[in-house]
Formats: sequence, structure tokens, C-alpha cells
Amino acid sequence: MHRAALTAIATGLLLAACGPKESPTPPAAAAPAATVEETPAPETVCNYIVLVDAGSTSSRAYTYQIDAPEEEGGIPALTQLSYAKVEPGLASFKDSPDDAAGSITSLLTSADSVLATLPDECEGKTPTALMATAGMRLLEGQDGGEAAAKAIYDAVRQAVSDTGLDLRFAGTISGQQEALYTWASANYALGNLNADGGSVGTLDLGSVATSIAFIPENGGGPTATLKFGAKSFSVYAQSYIGYGVDQARQYVADDACFPKGVAKGKGRFDQCVKKLAPVVTPKSCEGGACGLAQPGVEAKPGVPQPALPSAMTFYATGHFAELAALLKPSAATLAGISEAAGGPKGKAGFCGTKWAKLTEANSDIPPEKLENVCFTAGWVHSLLEGYGFGGDSEQITWTDRFGDVDSGWALGAALCSVTGCLAG
Repeated sequence: MHRAALTAIATGLLLAACGPKESPTPPAAAAPAATVEETPAPETVCNYIVLVDAGSTSSRAYTYQIDAPEEEGGIPALTQLSYAKVEPGLASFKDSPDDAAGSITSLLTSADSVLATLPDECEGKTPTALMATAGMRLLEGQDGGEAAAKAIYDAVRQAVSDTGLDLRFAGTISGQQEALYTWASANYALGNLNADGGSVGTLDLGSVATSIAFIPENGGGPTATLKFGAKSFSVYAQSYIGYGVDQARQYVADDACFPKGVAKGKGRFDQCVKKLAPVVTPKSCEGGACGLAQPGVEAKPGVPQPALPSAMTFYATGHFAELAALLKPSAATLAGISEAAGGPKGKAGFCGTKWAKLTEANSDIPPEKLENVCFTAGWVHSLLEGYGFGGDSEQITWTDRFGDVDSGWALGAALCSVTGCLAG
């Protein structure tokens, strides 16, 4: 995308029509009275960008207004104007690409969505990107998946083009990009990209993948450079496809991880963690410190990761935040989550509660989701310990918000599309 084309903000000036001054009434044979010249209407400023987050379980469309930086060399201001969501995710349409196109069409044309928000004359001038994440990455790695993904994207591109929007990109982004965009979303929303202070790290847990991103204290590990205005940030970002909560159950689905009354569930959080921890624990680590083990690899080599900065706050989103909201731990720590899930000794808590009582106390949660909460708690414990967080660490903020905006990576992706933050 051309940065100048996205960030140039035109200013319209509307002059008041004053009309002619009063004059004596002309005789009947005089020339026709002069007409008042009409002042042309100001040209509509088209300073928008549309970002479609095509996730593993749903697609979300965002419209952002772009305003020029207040200072030369600063960062453009992005304001969210609309949000809409449809389910399921694009990868669900691997056998029916036309339905994928229909899903995106309904997303963009629904009430209060993109086309209802943009001025008519701006639709064809608004850069639009559709970025798919872990669900499509997973599909593309399967037999016949690349062909299925191509058919989906071909249908979706036509659908977006038919709406009149200026489609610039429709495809799958890497896990590292997604993690970097999440980091950018959080730090932009919190005002850290313009400030001279510190930054926050980000943690996300989805259905298919999990990710971590932060600026290392003393370097180390692979990093990517993000440039915003006059500032550059070297960010470590890593995504683990296959370590999302739904995919994780393929590795271990032990009875200890499910409440009593669900099949052969034992409701033992302590035993559940013992079963799950080895899945993400590296058996070898080259080149210094490591984070989690590479998913799906028998030898389980670790993925290089710098040490976590001891004073940095990490915003934990997605299923991390959802779990904390459900368990309501007494302390906002990993130890607090674990005690809420398993009690003081790992034998009670949420996991140790019988299924009948759980369903009665949580009637607003679908049973198929409720029965997996104990497993998710064990998986969260294993992931965060693997990343390097201690049980009593107060670094984690469990949240679905970055300041005043919803958490996620869409805002960061839009900002990077406008600024070219990853260029070079």
C-alpha cells in the first residue's frame, strides 16, 4: 500500500454564499435579474481503511478513519468506525468456496458494517485488506489444503471486489505477523508508540494457535523491527500453530482434565497439568534460552526465546482472558488461576466440582464449552510456565481490552498497512 495515499488528509473549505448587494429595482425592459452563483459542495475526504480479520472461528470486519499525525514524523491516528462479525471462519468452507464468498459479502454489507459506514463516493477509494490467520494456515498445511485455500481466496476476492471496495490484499498472514500486529495494537492503543516510556508484551490464545510478543530486555532471540514515525522497535514475536485450545486436545485428552460426570472425567487439575506440561516442554534447546517446544515434533526441540523482562506487563487475551473471567481467581496470577481451577492441592476447585453443580452454576455457558474449561486451565498453566512466567508473577493482565479498544491484532494490522511499519 502507498503510505502517502492512505495518510493524506484533504481539507475542504466551504465559503458562505453572501448574494448580491441591494440595488434599485430595474425598469420592466431591463435585463433579467442576475442569478446567485452556487458555491460548489466540498469534496468528500476519503481517509479510511477496511481490515477483515479472517480468524479460525469467525471473520470480523473493521472500518477505521485515518487522520494525519499532529506532528511531522508522528503516527497517524486511527479511529474505529464500525465492527461486524460472522461465523464460522473461512477454513470451514474448504469444500464450498462460494459459501465463503457469501459469508464475506454478508459481513461487509450487514447493517452498521463497512458499506453502511463509508460515504458512497469513498467505497471505491478505500483500501481493503482481508488477512486470514491460524485456521487458514492449518488448512494450507493439510493434503489438498493449498488448492482449497486458493479456491476460497479466489471466491472471496471476487466477492469483495463486487462490493466496490478497493481490495489490496486477500490471503494468509504468518503467525509472526499476527503476533507483531497484536503487539502493535496493544502498544498503539496504550499510547506507548509515541511515548518515551516502556512497552507492554502480549500473549494470545486462540482455538488453533498461541503467541507471545515483547521487546527483549537484553536482546537475544529472533526479532523483527517495527518502525512507527521516527521510532523503531525490535520485537520478539513467536506463534505456535497447533497449540490453540481446540488443537491441544489432540495431544492429550486425559480423564483428569475433565469434570466428574463428563464421560470418565476425574476432575483432577494437578494430574491434568502433569499430563499436559510435557507436551510443551522442550527436550533440547540450542542457542541459549527457549520458550515452548515445537508443536508436533517428536524430538521436541525448543523454540529460541529471550528471557522475559522482569518488570514488563503482559496483556493476556483470547482464551487466556476468557478463562480468567470465568474462574474469577482470587489473585490475578498464574497461581491464582491454578487454585481457582484445582483448589489449594489441585484436587478441588472448578475441576473438582461435579458436572451437575457446574452446569447449574454456569447455566449461561453452553455445555460443550463448559466441559472443556478444566482442560483449558491445565493448558494455560502449561503454556505460561513454558513461556517462563512464575506462579506468583504479577506481570500478567488478563483482559479483552487494550485501553479503550477491543483486544486483537486488527488495529495493529491497519496501522502497519498505513505506515508500512514492517517495510525494509
